[in-house]
Amino acid sequence: MRPALSGRRDSPSYCSLGIGETVYVCVHANERWNDSGIDVVWGQRYNFKIPQGERWIGYRRTCNADGYSSTGLMRSLESLRRVPEARWLELIGAIGCSVKSAIRISQGLSNLLVPSSGHLYLFANDLPWTYWKNKGMLAVRITRTK
Repeated sequence: MRPALSGRRDSPSYCSLGIGETVYVCVHANERWNDSGIDVVWGQRYNFKIPQGERWIGYRRTCNADGYSSTGLMRSLESLRRVPEARWLELIGAIGCSVKSAIRISQGLSNLLVPSSGHLYLFANDLPWTYWKNKGMLAVRITRTK
């Protein structure tokens, strides 16, 4: 197993995982794009897992990587989320800095077939201009399986 990657844009290098290799990536709730440090290639398969008990906070709402549902006034803002069909603070992956390639990871995702080649980014789903209010970090375990 490789050491944990920072999940920060100043990460010193990018890597491609070999089959069976695992890394932990720190995903910060207050960053719009968490750089995983991993390059992926179309056709590869990956597992994503978040350890039990990992939590982050969106303003005053604590949740795990599955995020949380809208209540009251928040429902009117759902269509403005970066990934409208995903829950608030749900863990999302993307190839490149584009939500067009959004992958709902949540608390875990098995056997993901990578849809395109590029650099893997991760983020908590939220409104694009409200990341300043989020706190916490998740340690995402990423394993290449094929």
